[in-house]
Amino acid sequence: MVTLKEIAEKCSVSITTVSNILNGKSNVSEKTKARVLSVIKETGYRPNYMARGLRAAKTNSVGIIIDDLTEFSSTGIIDGIMSYFEEHKYKSILENLRFYSKWGTKWYHNKGYEDSVQQALDEFEAIKVDGIIYVAGHARCISCIPENSSTPLVISYAFTEQPGISSVEFDDMKAACDMTTTLIKSGHKKIAVIAGTKTNIHTARRLEGFKKAMQENNLSVQEADIKYGNWDAESGYENAKTLLEGSEYTAVFCFNDLMAAGVYDYLYEKKLVPGKDISVAGFDNRTVSRFLKPALTTVEIPLVEIGRKSAELLLNQINNPDEFKPQQYFVQCGIIERDSVGCLK
Repeated sequence: MVTLKEIAEKCSVSITTVSNILNGKSNVSEKTKARVLSVIKETGYRPNYMARGLRAAKTNSVGIIIDDLTEFSSTGIIDGIMSYFEEHKYKSILENLRFYSKWGTKWYHNKGYEDSVQQALDEFEAIKVDGIIYVAGHARCISCIPENSSTPLVISYAFTEQPGISSVEFDDMKAACDMTTTLIKSGHKKIAVIAGTKTNIHTARRLEGFKKAMQENNLSVQEADIKYGNWDAESGYENAKTLLEGSEYTAVFCFNDLMAAGVYDYLYEKKLVPGKDISVAGFDNRTVSRFLKPALTTVEIPLVEIGRKSAELLLNQINNPDEFKPQQYFVQCGIIERDSVGCLK
C-alpha cells in the first residue's frame, strides 16, 4: 500500500503539504497541487481515515442508518445528507437496514427491528464515526436509541422523546392546512378527504391541518367526509367510489399522490375529468404527480432540505459539543399548483 510519505517523496514536497492538499487546506501553487493529485491518482493512494481518526480522536466520518432505501423519501434525504457532508470534507458511511423489503409495512412490530438498529449503532461506534444520522421511513416516535451512547446522533424524518437527541421533520399539519386553504380559495367548500391509515402520525397531523383550515373558513367537517386508505392507488380508487358516487363534493384532498392516482382512475371510469368535473389534490410530489393527466396539484416535501438540515445539526453538535442544545426542527413544505384543481369562482 502506498503511504503518504511515499507520495511526498515522489513529489518532492513535505508530508504536511500532501495532507493539506488532500484536505483542501493548502495554499500551494496550482502546479504543485496538480502534480501531487496526479501522483495520488497514478499510485492509487487511498487515505486511511480510521488511522487518521485514531491519531486525532476524530475520523471526519459519519454513519447513516436508514430504515429502507426503497422508500420514496429515502433517496432525497440521503442525497441532502451526503452532499452537505461532502461539502464539509466528511465521509458518509451508509447502513441500509432494508426493513420494508424484509418485513413489509408492519416491520416496526417485528421483534428484530430494535436489535437491527442496535447492531448498526454498535458497528458505527466501533469504527469511531464522529456522529450518526438515523433516517426513518416515516414519521414516528423513535425510542430505541441507547441512553448511554456518547456518539452525537440526529433523527431525520421522525422524532424522539429521548433526551439529548435532535430531530428534523417536515410540517405535515401546516402543509395540509395550506393545501386545504388553496382548495377553499379556488371556491371549494365541500371537500372530501382520503387519508392514510388511521394509526399513522402523518394521517393525524394532516387531518389536523385540514380541519384547521376548514374551521378558519367557517366550513364544517363531518366524519362522512373522511375515508381512510392504505397509501396505495387501490385504496384511493375504492374510497373515491364510496365518497363520490352521487355526492356534492367538488374536490378531493388525498393524503398522498398514489391514492390521488386511484381517484383519477375512478373519475375516468365515470367519464369525469379531474380538475374540470371534480378537483383532486395530492401530497408528496412524487414523480407520478407530474405525469398524471392533468398534472396533479400536490404538496412538495423538501426531502433534500430535510437531509441537509439533519447533517447541519449533527455537524454543529460534533464541532460545538459544549454549546449543543437538542431541538425538534420542522422544515416547511410548498404547494405545487398544476392542473388538477379547478376554480369555481
